[in-house]
Amino acid sequence: MNSIHLYNAEIKDVDNVINLLWNYKNEEGTHLPDVDDKKVKNSIIMFLKKGQIILLKDLDIDELIGCAICYKSSYWFSSQECMNLHTIYIKRNFRNFKLLNTLISAVKKIAKDLPIHLTVTTGNDTEPVFKRLGFDNLGSNWRYN
Repeated sequence: MNSIHLYNAEIKDVDNVINLLWNYKNEEGTHLPDVDDKKVKNSIIMFLKKGQIILLKDLDIDELIGCAICYKSSYWFSSQECMNLHTIYIKRNFRNFKLLNTLISAVKKIAKDLPIHLTVTTGNDTEPVFKRLGFDNLGSNWRYN
């Protein structure tokens, strides 16, 4: 994995983003509800309009291996803006700190000086990794079934 290409998705990339996110569902999604393909496509298009989808491609094998989906928002209790990092994903076989840091750095560029908020819902223990990236743990996600 020598040649990595980072770029902003466009409308022509929608199907590739959907396929990448299906890979996420297959790798991590045992706890996720059934996927509604039409809603996924509409959501990806909405994210492209409202924010940015950063794609990570391994040029050596010509394969999309990761993405970050982010958009500016504001706190529900304030007009101050923040950056919501909605999704960050790297295929399991390609995961390493350098690639994750590359994606986070791209989001930081977009966010400029805005605080970046990320919710982790996979159930994986990611706290040490995100602390190393400079994030503070502000709480936890809880789910009741």
